[in-house]
Amino acid sequence: MENKRPEFAIKEHSVLSIATEMHNHFRDLQSYYQIAKGNLMSQLESMTDEDQVTEVQNKLREIEEKITFFHVLNNAISTVDTVLHTEKMIAEFNNKP
Repeated sequence: MENKRPEFAIKEHSVLSIATEMHNHFRDLQSYYQIAKGNLMSQLESMTDEDQVTEVQNKLREIEEKITFFHVLNNAISTVDTVLHTEKMIAEFNNKP
């Protein structure tokens, strides 16, 4: 049985560059939603209409959920990115038999 080394399916980009880009993207999305949350919190402080308050609170719950998801994704890909950029992993992915 032949033991062929797997090849990365995306030829235009390296595993390392994709991991780094995903790390940056998830971090930026987390920051984006944190800013959006702050903006909604500021609006909420001046609202008196109950229906508007409820609507903004619902949006805040959705944003909180997204912040949580992107926080988890950011942490996970950060670990991947760090490991991939060790000397041994760089050598592994630069090794073209």
